[in-house]
Amino acid sequence: MKYITIVIMLISVAFLAADPIYYPTTPVIENFGASWCGGCALAEQGLAVMQSQLYPGELIISRLLTESGEYSNVQVDSRFDYYEVMGLPAVIFNGKVRINGASDETIYGADYIDAIGNFRYLGSPLKMSMQSFDASSGTFSVLTEMVHDTYALEDAKVVFYLVEEDITTELTQIVRSVHTEPISLSGAGNQVLSQASFSLDPAWNTAQLWALAFVQLSSKTILQGVSTLPLPQHYVRAAVSFDHDLQSEVSGLYLSPTFWIYNMGSAQYVTTHIEAISVPDSWSLNYCDEADNCYPGSIDIDFSYTAGEAKSFHLNIWAEGNGTATLNFVVESPEIGSYKIPFTYTLGPVSNSDPLAAPVQITLGHSYPNPFRSEVSFELTSPKSGLDSALEIYNIKGQKLLELPLTNLQKGANSISWNAESLPSGLYLYRLKGTQQSGKVLKVR
Repeated sequence: MKYITIVIMLISVAFLAADPIYYPTTPVIENFGASWCGGCALAEQGLAVMQSQLYPGELIISRLLTESGEYSNVQVDSRFDYYEVMGLPAVIFNGKVRINGASDETIYGADYIDAIGNFRYLGSPLKMSMQSFDASSGTFSVLTEMVHDTYALEDAKVVFYLVEEDITTELTQIVRSVHTEPISLSGAGNQVLSQASFSLDPAWNTAQLWALAFVQLSSKTILQGVSTLPLPQHYVRAAVSFDHDLQSEVSGLYLSPTFWIYNMGSAQYVTTHIEAISVPDSWSLNYCDEADNCYPGSIDIDFSYTAGEAKSFHLNIWAEGNGTATLNFVVESPEIGSYKIPFTYTLGPVSNSDPLAAPVQITLGHSYPNPFRSEVSFELTSPKSGLDSALEIYNIKGQKLLELPLTNLQKGANSISWNAESLPSGLYLYRLKGTQQSGKVLKVR
């Protein structure tokens, strides 16, 4: 690999980056099942495998049970209705990506690992912090702060879960009750305090109760989550607001958008470097901070972090000749080990000009629930981020009713919802625009 000369500025100089406009997302995984559901045990094993590959505090998992006696209630069932969950198990990531059902392969967690990859390093315009929690009275409060300077949070709600751990050896992370509060927020630095108060059942073990809260949009997307679960003394998180698969058609210097590395725990020293997994020989991988200090990617650079501090970076890549580089931005310390953020950078035409090669294509998956009452979601898989298309909806006579736009899809699993509450019951057809991929959904009363 060829390296270009980089001037290293004194790291003891104060870090001059602008205030961050994104905060690390803590993904929320809602695991819908029942105490009698055999496939749900497979889902539990798969989620455990997924969680074992992540750092503590990188996500929050809760489990909701229906038709399960004392472990179910009207509040919990309302979440099944909200997502129109009919088949079990159903595991929903950040309200957006759903993995339905289970098989013998589910215990290896591959589908769940792919799904969490969409949210693991994601930047959120919101920061949430737990302000108080009293398990003996069932009350807690959470503070939501707007970090982004232009994002406006409207038509959203804070969802509160009261969760019990280790009820039995098989039942843990069980949601006991649910509460929601509306929220609207805009302007960086502005905050909203939301509170919930639950009625406790004497059968619940208050010593095993913990609290979860998250902000959910009307589209069902979850923007941020927080819980009272214990966190490590030392850990870091990334806030990346752009696609990790970077592309350019222009040779020479490429500067990525800004991303932030947050020290989420106590003050510590870390080192950073770029781990080159696969890189063309004529390329060089470097990075800079937002004070325009630039560093050779292969050399460990020391940084001092105070508690809660964020530092911003961007990749600095010199590329000549078409190709693709696969790399990790690595943050290390004795306390946290190696925290790796994956990126790829491709230089060359974005579109496929080879007439003999298969075109890049979005794949249409299942619809759920089917039959449905008012709203149905369609699964799609995109081979790359940024693709656009549309889903066409027809009635049984073949008359086109509408198009659901699919814009800026993320790589991997996606879903789009259609609310047909105003339409009569019956059979409806759907097709991915410009393809022969199609299906049928049945609306029932």
